[in-house]
Amino acid sequence: MVRKERIRCVKILQGCMDAEKKRWRWFCVRNWWAMLVLGLVASFATAQSPLLQKEIGVDTMLRWLISVDHLPYLRDWKCVQFSSYDRTGGNADAGNFLRVEGNVAVLAEADGPGAIVRIWSANPRGRLRIYLDDMEKPAIDCPMRDFFEGRFPPIQSPIAMPSSGGVVSYFPMPFAQKMRVTVQDPGPMYYHVTVVQFPKGTKVRTLKFPLSDEEMNALREVLTEWTSPIRLPSNLTFEEHTVDPKSRKTVFELRGPAMVKGLFIAISPEQFLAWRRAILRVYWDGEKSPSVEAPIGDFFGSGFGPVYLYSRLIGFTDEGVGYCFFPMPFAKSARFEVENGLNEPFNLRISVVTEAVNPNELAKMSYFHAKWFWWFTEKGKPHQFMKAQNSRGHFVGAAMTMQSAAGLGFLEGDELFDVDGERVFNGTGTEDYYNSGWYFATGHVIAPLHGCVRKTDNSIVAYRIHINDAVVWQREADLKIEHGGVSDTEGVEYSSVAWWYQTEPHTDFFKVPPATVLHFPRQPVTLPPGSLVAAKLVTPQKGIEVLGLFRFTNAAGMDAVVVRPPQKTLSLPVKDITPDRCELFGYFVKRRDFGTVKVFLGDQLLGTVDLRGEREYGQVVRVPLGVAKILPGQTIRVEGDGKSIFAVLGFELRSQSPFVTDWLIAGPFPNENCKGFDESYPPEQAKTLDELLKAAEWKRVKAADGVLNLLPHFKPNTNVVAYALAIVEAPKDMTTELLIGSDDGVKVWLNGELVHSNHAHRGLTIDQDKAQVKLRQGTNLLLVKVENGGGDWS
Repeated sequence: MVRKERIRCVKILQGCMDAEKKRWRWFCVRNWWAMLVLGLVASFATAQSPLLQKEIGVDTMLRWLISVDHLPYLRDWKCVQFSSYDRTGGNADAGNFLRVEGNVAVLAEADGPGAIVRIWSANPRGRLRIYLDDMEKPAIDCPMRDFFEGRFPPIQSPIAMPSSGGVVSYFPMPFAQKMRVTVQDPGPMYYHVTVVQFPKGTKVRTLKFPLSDEEMNALREVLTEWTSPIRLPSNLTFEEHTVDPKSRKTVFELRGPAMVKGLFIAISPEQFLAWRRAILRVYWDGEKSPSVEAPIGDFFGSGFGPVYLYSRLIGFTDEGVGYCFFPMPFAKSARFEVENGLNEPFNLRISVVTEAVNPNELAKMSYFHAKWFWWFTEKGKPHQFMKAQNSRGHFVGAAMTMQSAAGLGFLEGDELFDVDGERVFNGTGTEDYYNSGWYFATGHVIAPLHGCVRKTDNSIVAYRIHINDAVVWQREADLKIEHGGVSDTEGVEYSSVAWWYQTEPHTDFFKVPPATVLHFPRQPVTLPPGSLVAAKLVTPQKGIEVLGLFRFTNAAGMDAVVVRPPQKTLSLPVKDITPDRCELFGYFVKRRDFGTVKVFLGDQLLGTVDLRGEREYGQVVRVPLGVAKILPGQTIRVEGDGKSIFAVLGFELRSQSPFVTDWLIAGPFPNENCKGFDESYPPEQAKTLDELLKAAEWKRVKAADGVLNLLPHFKPNTNVVAYALAIVEAPKDMTTELLIGSDDGVKVWLNGELVHSNHAHRGLTIDQDKAQVKLRQGTNLLLVKVENGGGDWS
């Protein structure tokens, strides 16, 4: 029993696991390098793909994974993805199948000729059966997890492997007539099955076990190359260039017809910012609009500069050299240009390796493209990977850099790939698209075709390359990915580079800003729930300006109020709060040209704050200002010296009311497809304490520091709901405020009446929600229902 001015209760669970930083290097390049040989000029034209002129077998498609000269060739086929996405458009992306026959779920089904080229799941279970042509006898029949974990020979890692919370297979399974993928007893499974469908008449040799000698040789070649360290060309030479500040310079030019087989760029560590503030542009055959346009670091896969990214085709060496092995054909000319956005000369080293190409082959190929997209997310608008119109082509991958103010909830977003007027990919989550699961549960993973190379509590860098699963279009493509469950996480800094091949013309779907304004992702700043946000409480006037943080600090995500002399006072009214005793924290900007301020609550001096910094660019600082009684109608006043600028973001009011610490807990109860949140289980049907105690088996627990950790108490602890019961004593009838935080959704009943409901998918922070409640004198029953979806409570 606890007496309180305000009720404060939270649930927290297992902290984020430390990202596992394994420096795996699964990469190898054949020694097929050659110097440029000038030949006849040819122009690109559409033509039937030569890739299907011979019989397609397992060995063919395995070798496509490692001998990537075929990537520029146009494709006549279609790539589609079957998945467990929410058919209603929501975020319940598990357990949705084509159909269920008894205890067997049908995950995918298609007519041939074609091939299964990728299978992924975040929670493989049950028995996997894959039927190819013969619908009576499966070609693969084993426990699903065994297939991905090396217990279905000869398939082994890394062609099928666990991957930071998920499992994925790139082992190709061609079929001539038809295929079906089923799982017996799948549970609420998350899954993808990616299939290519070849034109009718294509000769396909259906997969059969055991593999033939030639198929085994091809598999060994893939496993050998994908587990070998990266090898750069032994005869690699660099040209050095200096680019003047705020200018552009052509750093490499070539004549065709030819094929770029390798691009390498090195930047001095002393000019690390240039990885983001220098833009690479590549022009093919005299075009006016570049086919490649991205900050140099982003082009190679990371918006934070060089990281341990060793993909099959693009990344960084241990020495910080960016490498790209996407083949890039051109007919007449190639021009590489760099824009320097630094305030000083920029030095880079570049090497471009080429080989001659048969002009007759150019007619069957398409141009390589890469484009950067950057923004702060907006509600209702997915992130754009790439867009193409009036062309043919195929998408071969993307790398994303994402950073939020707090948490990784943005990873709920699904890929939405529309091709030729049809949705061909509808995914189940961003980390799922990158072949992992549960917000990249075990941290870093670096594999031949995918990886997560940065994971913090609010930022991710991930990449994926499509080879056999390239997304093909014949007229148009519009490839996007959501942020949050339904593109509902606002203000997250998203950037991506997409890599693809297409015929001209290309669509310029994003105007890249000048290099001078680019920066690495800035640490977003937000104030905790219930804070006084200065920009929302003032009216701009002479000497008082509302300005975005990104304009004058190393942060982003919100506005600050800037006060300029001779104005010296900023007054913020305290309103829309419940009286409480709070610890106050002020959020200010510290900068070289700022001064000292005094902070008052009414006439009470809370403190003097020195905002003079060492840097020209501002830093956001959080300053403790002590504990005080906060009442509506008060004013917080910030006074400068009248000579120096100062900037204020706002004030955090941290309640000092005690937490509820004594609880009874019960559960778990089912929450399949997120339906348990609205399912009325026995505890919420009870009206009295006696009824509550009889409604479930309760366990007494303590919430240390107000944090109720449910994870050790319940198994299973994914896709479940649980209940917590507490008794609150009140000295009199009173209206007060309930403060609560949860992961994920939460419902609260007070004395049998529902007083708060938030069906959220989120990580926990203290005091995320608040609700006005009425306590009666004496004993009050507080019942809390907490929902958890896939993945541990965190």
